Amino acid sequence: MNLLPSPERARPTAILLAVIALSIAYFVGVHWWFTDPHLAIAEEMRELREQEVDYRRKSAARQDIEKSLAAVRSSEATSAAFLPEADFDAAAAGLAQRVDQVVSEFARSAQTCQVLGKTPMRGTEEEPFERVVLTVRLRCSFEELAPIVHKLESGQPMLFVDETQIARWAGYRDPQTGKALSTLDVRFNVYGYLRNRAAATDSGQRRT
Repeated sequence: MNLLPSPERARPTAILLAVIALSIAYFVGVHWWFTDPHLAIAEEMRELREQEVDYRRKSAARQDIEKSLAAVRSSEATSAAFLPEADFDAAAAGLAQRVDQVVSEFARSAQTCQVLGKTPMRGTEEEPFERVVLTVRLRCSFEELAPIVHKLESGQPMLFVDETQIARWAGYRDPQTGKALSTLDVRFNVYGYLRNRAAATDSGQRRT
């Protein structure tokens, strides 16, 4: 039995075998030892370029964040919204003086509106800035109370009034005329914030 191709098919068969041989030689001698490592290097370079782009993007974002933080810190340093004092004790004393000034400004007389007590205390909640709280007790009429609270909350430094309790002061009479007066017993907290950022401190209280 003749296994050799006929003369008519000998040339195409030889060409096919040559192509197969060249393909095998390429994959064995070229692709595995030359092309494949170069493809791996190209993939690594692509990943490195992507990492570089990502790093540059994050670096630019970090610079923007740092600029924003610097602007915030600069605003904090110059803002009139904070209490001007540097520490809690000085700020509490300044806040008490502020309350006395405002009450004196709107009281018709010392008999009709006066401060009965002021108790400073630290804020108990975790906040970015330290809160200085003054618990105030007043005896005054509603006509005097409204502008007092408004003046405290609308001025500088920025102050807040909350936890307001109002009760009628029964039986109070004008010491000069003996006339019964419509007087209120008012308790509220007024507070502001120190410019310095809050530190972890135990809440305390003292009376002035």
